[in-house]
Amino acid sequence: MKKKSAAWSKSKSFEENLKSFDTCNPGRSFDESVDLTKALSNHYDPELAKAKLAEVHNWLTKDATLSEEEKVKLGWKQAYNLTTWEEFPGDDLCMSGVILRRMGIKSSGGNIEDAVKEAKVMRGIVRKSSLLSLED
Repeated sequence: MKKKSAAWSKSKSFEENLKSFDTCNPGRSFDESVDLTKALSNHYDPELAKAKLAEVHNWLTKDATLSEEEKVKLGWKQAYNLTTWEEFPGDDLCMSGVILRRMGIKSSGGNIEDAVKEAKVMRGIVRKSSLLSLED
């Protein structure tokens, strides 16, 4: 299915513009012709805010070309990879496995001293609840 090519037109109403888009999030792009004085009236430095809006808008336009050196000067750094990863590679993560590891019945490595202390507490809880259920 071919998508419609759409661009926001200042000569059309909001509703007319929306009809030309398949889907959208009609936010508000920076527009130098819009007077932001009233919107920024409570800002501590309205002129600085206007200048920063224009600056960021120029960085992020589709025609912007910033070299790696320019990005470094602006304080931009390479982001880390946000793709998901397997938390425990090669391990079948399930509730029973987690409980068995925390009780010290199944090995998981890590801080053994803390795991042993926690395992003793958890075993005691299981024993007490088992004895209580037998008494009923």
